[in-house]
Amino acid sequence: MTEHRQHFPPRDRERWNQEDAILITYGGSIRAEGEAPLETLGRFLDQQLPGTINSVHILPIFPYSSDDGFAVIDYRKVDEGLGSWQEMKRIGKDFNLMLDMVINHCSRENLWFIDFINNVAPGRDYFIEMDPKTDVSQVVRPRTKPLLVPVHTHGGIKYVWATFSEDQIDLNYATRKC
Repeated sequence: MTEHRQHFPPRDRERWNQEDAILITYGGSIRAEGEAPLETLGRFLDQQLPGTINSVHILPIFPYSSDDGFAVIDYRKVDEGLGSWQEMKRIGKDFNLMLDMVINHCSRENLWFIDFINNVAPGRDYFIEMDPKTDVSQVVRPRTKPLLVPVHTHGGIKYVWATFSEDQIDLNYATRKC
């Protein structure tokens, strides 16, 4: 973030207050034939909402494997089906821009998880491994699938914490390596 912060001017007021009106949307909610969805969204914002909203919160824009963008494969790219960073910059010129980063878990197709499977740094330390006999019955969550997911790795079968699905493997911030 420090590297990219230099590209954004400092704000002259507090970040949020009662004067803000925010649109929350998926990047692909508005579509037009032959146009990237983020380009269509930008045009819609410029033509239909000037003076109505000042901020746009776009739900995950990254390449993903499931859950409408919440199983992120690569945090550095914009999903090609939505557009590119250019469209994001364009929207950010006229509106305060927020993005869902989805930092609690990632896709099992993410390179970090592939590193985990192969026992390669840094990804090998990014996930929560548990003994499958661990009593997790007191964990309350909005899913019915098993919380601990078996994964075939080069070190044998390991069980990892997956709050939402087998495709969304929780990240282990306790390692301080993420």
